[in-house]
Amino acid sequence: MIRFVRFWQNLGLFLTQRLLFVLLFLPVHVIAASSEEALQLSGFASFGAGKLSRDDAPFLNYAEGWSFRSDTIVGGQAQYQFTNRWSSTIQVVARGFTFDDNDKFDPVLEWLFTSYQWSPETRFRVGRMRTPLYLFSDSLEIGYAYPWVRPPVDIYSYLLAPLANFDGVDFSTNVDFGEADLDVQIFAGVSRGTYIDFDIELSPIFGVNFVSHWDSLTLRYGVTLGYTDAASEGLSAFASNYDFFASQIPIFKEIRDSHETEDELFQYHAVGLQWDYENWSVISEAYTTVGPGKDFSNDAKGWYVSFTKQIQDFAPYMVFGYYKNEFSDDISSLIAESKITYPVGGPLGPELDGLREINLLILDDFNEKGRSYTVGVRYDFRQNAAFKVEVEYFDSTSQLTRAALSDSKQDTVLLSMVVDVVF
Repeated sequence: MIRFVRFWQNLGLFLTQRLLFVLLFLPVHVIAASSEEALQLSGFASFGAGKLSRDDAPFLNYAEGWSFRSDTIVGGQAQYQFTNRWSSTIQVVARGFTFDDNDKFDPVLEWLFTSYQWSPETRFRVGRMRTPLYLFSDSLEIGYAYPWVRPPVDIYSYLLAPLANFDGVDFSTNVDFGEADLDVQIFAGVSRGTYIDFDIELSPIFGVNFVSHWDSLTLRYGVTLGYTDAASEGLSAFASNYDFFASQIPIFKEIRDSHETEDELFQYHAVGLQWDYENWSVISEAYTTVGPGKDFSNDAKGWYVSFTKQIQDFAPYMVFGYYKNEFSDDISSLIAESKITYPVGGPLGPELDGLREINLLILDDFNEKGRSYTVGVRYDFRQNAAFKVEVEYFDSTSQLTRAALSDSKQDTVLLSMVVDVVF
C-alpha cells in the first residue's frame, strides 16, 4: 500500500514539474499576438524596532536590548499581462530575520506563477504560490494590509514558516448568490523548507478553501492535507545515542527511528471571520492541526480575536490569543515499554537510564500552551504609510519560536513598533 501511494505521489510530482515548465513559458509564445501588454510594478516594506522585558525567553530576534531586524522586511512584485487572459507574477522578499539558513536580508523568491483567466470568475495558476493557510495569506508579508505590527503568532505560527509557499497548481472560482458570493480555491503541489534545524517536506500537499462575502461579513474555512517528512539534525544526533542498544534490542531501534517523521499524513483545518461595522472591525481565526499520532508528530490548536476601532487616522486595537501544542506520546510509550523490559538500573547500566530520562525531558518541552494579550494603535500618517506601536504580553514563548529551550511558563512583555509602506 505504501509503495502504491508513493508511486502516485512521485507521478504527481513528475507531472506537476512538467506542467510548471510548459505553462510558465507558454505565454512567451503569445506575446507577439497581444495588443494589451502591461507591466505592473509594486513594492512594500516594514521597518521595525522592539525589545523584550527579559533575555532568557527570546522571541524572534528580540531580547532586552533593542532590535531593528525582527519585523523589518522589504519586498517587490512584478506582474506582466501578456494577453487579456495570460499573466505572470513574481515576488521577491528580503527579511531581517529568518528561522532558516538564509542570511539577513537575502532576497528570497516567494512567488513565481503564471495565471490563466478562463472567465471573469474562474482562474488557473501554476508555479510557486502562497500556501493558503490563513485569512491574510496573500498579504502575509505586507504589514500595511493588516492593523497589527505582525499577525497574531497564536495562529500565524513561525513553526509553519517552512510551509509558507508551495510549488504546484491551483484553481479558483467565484459563485454569486445574490446578496452573498463564495470564493472556492483548490490547490495541490509540494512544499518544503527549514525551521531552525528541522527539514520539513510535504509531498504532496493539497487542500480546498471556501471564502464567503456577505455585506460587511467575511467567513472562511480551509483544510490542508500533506504527506509529511520531517527530521531535525539535533534530534537525529541525539537519537543516534540509541545505536548501540538498537543493534541488540528491537525496541530501541523503534525508539531511535521514531524521532523522525516519514510519509505521515497531517491535517490542518482553519476558520476565520472579519466583520466591519461602522468604525469597528472584528477579526478572528482558529485552527487545529491533527497529526498521525505516531513517531515525531503533534496535535495543535489555537485562536485569536481582534477588535479595532477607526478614529479618523488612528485605529487602536486589542488582541486576545491562545494556543496549545500536544506532542505525540508514541515515543514516550516506547520508552516506558523499554523500562519494563529493561528497568532502571538494569543490566545495560546507568548510561541507558540517563539517556531515557533526558529523552523524556526533551519530548516534554514540545508540550506547550500559552496565551497572549496585545494592545496597540495604528496611525495612517500618509495614504500609503502607517505607523504602529503595540505592547504584547506572553505567558509562554518557547513553542512560538523554538529559538531556545525554556520553562513551560515564562511571562514576557514585548514592546514593538513598525512603519509600513506600500508603493
